[in-house]
Amino acid sequence: MARTFTEKVGMLQALLSQMEETSNRARLASKGFDVMPHSERLAIKLKLVSSLNADQDRLKLEYNRKTAELNTVLTDTDMDASGVIDAMCGILGKSSKEAKNLQKTRSRIRVPRVAPDGTPSSRADKKAA
Repeated sequence: MARTFTEKVGMLQALLSQMEETSNRARLASKGFDVMPHSERLAIKLKLVSSLNADQDRLKLEYNRKTAELNTVLTDTDMDASGVIDAMCGILGKSSKEAKNLQKTRSRIRVPRVAPDGTPSSRADKKAA
């Protein structure tokens, strides 16, 4: 099974800690293994991982903020456009051919079968009937 981010970082931190212990360094050196280059390389990589993780967290927050901002502007724009259609239909006469074409433009847009709150939409009710 693959390790999680936290498990990988924890393993690396534990390894670096063990590599820094004098007794471990001495035993490994007596067997011909120089700990220093590995320890330095892994410490640099750990700093890079930490830095990139912080950047990613910052970008996630920014993404969530931008998504909320986009949704707010899009909802406002949709309501504004719908209001303009209503106004144009009122000026043209609701039963006029031009007004009916405008209303069709709006009604052709897909309406979800289930509203965000989980209740069936009016279009879903009409199709079921």
